[in-house]
Amino acid sequence: MVPRPEGAVLRGDRAAVHGELERLESVERAGRTRDDSLWRPYLDVVEKELERGHVDVAVRAWQDAYGAALASRSWESMIAVGDAFMAIGRASGTARGARMNAREAYLTALIRARRDHSVDGAIRSAEAFWELDERAVVEQCLHIAAQLAAGDEQARQRVREARQHWAARQAIMGF
Repeated sequence: MVPRPEGAVLRGDRAAVHGELERLESVERAGRTRDDSLWRPYLDVVEKELERGHVDVAVRAWQDAYGAALASRSWESMIAVGDAFMAIGRASGTARGARMNAREAYLTALIRARRDHSVDGAIRSAEAFWELDERAVVEQCLHIAAQLAAGDEQARQRVREARQHWAARQAIMGF
């Protein structure tokens, strides 16, 4: 759990995101294994089946990848399975429908990044949520990244660059 400065009160959408993260974190198992060899081959199958136009087979392989990613307990695996499900959604013409599964994977990635004290994981989660057009979650990811970066100037610089990138994208999009 990352401490918040005293007096830092979350409101609105960010408070809702924070509450959702806290709820999900209570069911996310702690600990981490480094055996990433299990989920990657499944994602290779997803990619190959999508290239062949076999969306149904890709979905079944994705389910196996998701289970293996959950077991790996790494944030990287959850980002990868979220991205893979978005690719399935695009291939099937149902990108909006894929958002729910991808969102769940990305939230799990953020929780794991926070547990691992991974600034890069929190920033990568922000990028994933940007693609889902979830601005409040992006802001919460960057807030978590900034907390994790405290005391590490290189990490703080990466967070500043991510915030600048995010602000520039918002300006371009007219938000």
